[in-house]
Amino acid sequence: MSSRVYRVVQWTTGNVGQRSVIAAAANPELEIVGCYAWGPDKVGRDIGELCGIDPIGVLATNDIDALLALKPDCVIYNPKWPDVEHMVRILESGINITATA
Repeated sequence: MSSRVYRVVQWTTGNVGQRSVIAAAANPELEIVGCYAWGPDKVGRDIGELCGIDPIGVLATNDIDALLALKPDCVIYNPKWPDVEHMVRILESGINITATA
């Protein structure tokens, strides 16, 4: 096991994103530092609660600039419909992306 902790931003909390949050929150090598919310009803809510687990102290936001300013090591990108503009912004910020497709 590596001693490095990777700072990650979760991109959406739909079906796949929820499972991603649960797995990342349980992984000691990952620290979830932010989360992009597509739906306005999710903005400002703790992502643990959105995903059916205990609160983890990270609130969902739709402020992309704020998420990029966190300088995560990686974005876990799981939206139902990929947004190329979002992906380009993330990559141009020097942030890696991991995705399901």
